[in-house]
Amino acid sequence: IMEETKELEIDLRKIFKMLKKKVVYIIAISLIGAALVGCFTNFVVTPKYTAYVQLYVNSENSNNLISSNGTISPSVIDASQKLINTYIVVIKSRTYLAKVADELGQDSITANRLRSIVSCNPIDETLAFQINVTSTNPNLAAEIANTIADTCPEEIVRVPKVGGVEVIDYAQVPTVPSSPNVKRNVMIGLLVSFALSFAFFLIQELFNTNITSEQDLTHEFTIPVLGTIPRLLPVESKENPETAAAGTGTNK
Repeated sequence: IMEETKELEIDLRKIFKMLKKKVVYIIAISLIGAALVGCFTNFVVTPKYTAYVQLYVNSENSNNLISSNGTISPSVIDASQKLINTYIVVIKSRTYLAKVADELGQDSITANRLRSIVSCNPIDETLAFQINVTSTNPNLAAEIANTIADTCPEEIVRVPKVGGVEVIDYAQVPTVPSSPNVKRNVMIGLLVSFALSFAFFLIQELFNTNITSEQDLTHEFTIPVLGTIPRLLPVESKENPETAAAGTGTNK
């Protein structure tokens, strides 16, 4: 156990020593990585915008299931959430999206393209759900979302033949991109660059077999050290050798 503890202490000492020597490089690499990711996100990745509409679900007999204090009973919420899941299937169907594409009247808009940019999600613990449309064109995203809001109530009543929906909010043209998230990407770039640079220098240090101290020697060979020889630097002559030789010839 003592040997394992000693080895752990030496390894931690080597890691700390490595960090102390390479901290400037690690920080520099991390900042460069974050800057590169930020530039790539800003100048290469095409921003996308999300417009959304919110709709309220009318389930059968919902008015009779509201409690006396005005709150909605759990049975109503459960029934409505089941209807929401059904309505989402209808909205994402190829038949309905083809009608939306015809309503928009644009050749580039097809049912398959709409399926790739339209998403729906229930709003938790409510009788409402939200339809999101994501596109590189903010005006087109809002137009598609509002077209769905205008046409889906009739389609929803026709297919399930139960309940219905009402529009809570129509879509507005988004002004701020929903993706990419520049701050998040920069942070990810910073963390990844830090981790990679740290791992590189750590592996380099762990595989470094050079003996730099007495502790390294005892750790590698587990033998006692009888003595150490200091490194002796050569003493440079203050007198120029050529001058000295010339002087000696003159004396002769």
